[in-house]
Amino acid sequence: MSEGLSSPCHPPAHDHRYTSSRRRLLFAFLTQAAFFVAELVGALLTNSLALLADAGHMFSDVAALGLSLAALHFASRPPTAHKTYGYHRLEILAALVNGLALWAMAGYILFEAHTRFFAPPEVKSLPLLIIATLGLGVNLLGAWVLYPTRERGLHLRSAFLHLAADSLGSLAAMAAAVAILWRGWYWFDPLAAVVVAVLIVVGSGRLILEAADILMEATPRHLNLEEVEAALSTHPGVAGIHDLHIWTIASGLYALSAHVVVSHRQDRDCLIWELEELLRQRFGLEHTTLQVEGPGYHNPQICSLNHLSTRR
Repeated sequence: MSEGLSSPCHPPAHDHRYTSSRRRLLFAFLTQAAFFVAELVGALLTNSLALLADAGHMFSDVAALGLSLAALHFASRPPTAHKTYGYHRLEILAALVNGLALWAMAGYILFEAHTRFFAPPEVKSLPLLIIATLGLGVNLLGAWVLYPTRERGLHLRSAFLHLAADSLGSLAAMAAAVAILWRGWYWFDPLAAVVVAVLIVVGSGRLILEAADILMEATPRHLNLEEVEAALSTHPGVAGIHDLHIWTIASGLYALSAHVVVSHRQDRDCLIWELEELLRQRFGLEHTTLQVEGPGYHNPQICSLNHLSTRR
């Protein structure tokens, strides 16, 4: 591992935000893992699909938190000669896997609910209500612990969304328990499970799309490519911009590359510095690569290669 490749874009392991995020994630992971076992046993004992759906969602929470812990650990490592951007993309992969796992869980819940809806089995409502209420408390505690970290990375936001959505799942299970206890509506149990599944799909849809956009190196949603190009073109020394690309390396870490055509010979270093300052101050783009083209500028390497090809 080369120390020369270290970059300020990659926070050191002892960074306060890293330590705080890791502790919060670890606490949420341990509490969710412990209650998942209790909720799974409770779902089997009460024969409740809504509680089983909530237990399945809680299992995905445990997996999501585990993936986020792993991504946070690796993202703090410095870049190497083989991974020049370091391991930041792991958080995006973790978020994508989390979202797809939620969709798979929702699909199973919908399938099982369909088989139970017209012939609902008997459900033990009182134990269901007690376990679902405890589950709601555990989920709200985890969401409260992760709330301050939700803007520190896509994987952290996905973990927070998992717990927030799971809280709604616990509420649905509680509603099913009350309906069965009060009116004997056993069909309310698969109905509550369907509500949980829909909430899962809706809540994770945006997360999956955002992760896919980053992996496809799409232009960040908060930036307008035409606006950035117009801003660069307003510089008096710029005659044109082409091959402009803006993409996301990881949450909050954006990159830009462009070819800048100049109308007359000028101080190249000064021009690049002024354009980089414009991009930094107006658009928050820190990682930029600009290639200057135009009168008086040439690429010695290309010229040398052409000369060699001519001599052959």
